[in-house]
Amino acid sequence: MNPSRRRLVVALALVIALGTAGGCGSSNPLGGGPLSADMKSLVVGSADFPESKIVAEIYAQALEANDFTVVRKLGIGSRETYIPALLDHSIDLVPDYTGNLLQYFDPTSTVTIPDRVESALQRKLPGDLSILTPAPANDTDTVTVTEATANRWKLTTIADLAPYSAQVKFGAPSEFLQRAVGLAGLKAKYDLDITAANFVAISDGGGPATVRALLDGTVTAANIFSTSPAIPQNKLVVLSDPKNNFLPGNVVPLISSAKKSTEIKTVLDAVSAELTTKGLTELNAAVTGNSGVDPDEAARKWVLENGFDKPVGK
Repeated sequence: MNPSRRRLVVALALVIALGTAGGCGSSNPLGGGPLSADMKSLVVGSADFPESKIVAEIYAQALEANDFTVVRKLGIGSRETYIPALLDHSIDLVPDYTGNLLQYFDPTSTVTIPDRVESALQRKLPGDLSILTPAPANDTDTVTVTEATANRWKLTTIADLAPYSAQVKFGAPSEFLQRAVGLAGLKAKYDLDITAANFVAISDGGGPATVRALLDGTVTAANIFSTSPAIPQNKLVVLSDPKNNFLPGNVVPLISSAKKSTEIKTVLDAVSAELTTKGLTELNAAVTGNSGVDPDEAARKWVLENGFDKPVGK
């Protein structure tokens, strides 16, 4: 090999070695990387639970129908993983929830009225991140009772339950005892006074054990998330929260500000306008129920039924 050719090979090898070393040293499990300048190209991510994957798929499929090129990175994990991924451009878009997102960026916030939560969130978001218009779909804490209990005591709101406080055994995760929106909030806003003796700690976050305890009479009322399929499946009754004790959990697209455009806002605002709590509950039931369809299949059905399989406005 002549000297000049040898120098070229050595130089190329050095470049490759440096590139490999740089890649191996990355602390981001998703890889990170430079921001794509193509505004019609997006990486859509999700948290690691079915509802988030379903909504992410709805976003992705609706965007694809509007000529966006979409790469999916679903099931990433918690906010502690996907927020940094948005900031370093590993992903561009992820579904989130207004109240929880506000608490992430401002743990001291006490705002619970939906419009004020959205305004406060807009102020607290770092400049690199933006939200689009939240959906009516609201995945939040509830006070839920059986249909029989609701009929017996004529319950429609949490306040209606207050006169029966002494008779109510309340099931919820143990932290509900200390949370400001837990027993303390229910007492302050609705005079629903649950004593420690009448509190039943159930650690599955409103899941099957909580539902079972409600149905078999172990508890009279329970903290169950509003989009749980168990609510319609068991004809449970969610008591309304007119004083906004619980933080709203409206589904909202969280996007890298550099990827926010009039076109993506038009598409996803249209999608969000049609995404209701009832609809999201039905989607969850389709994925977690006996039929057990995949999130992308459930999303595709919703997209077709709501006309998002074709360009918005056409």
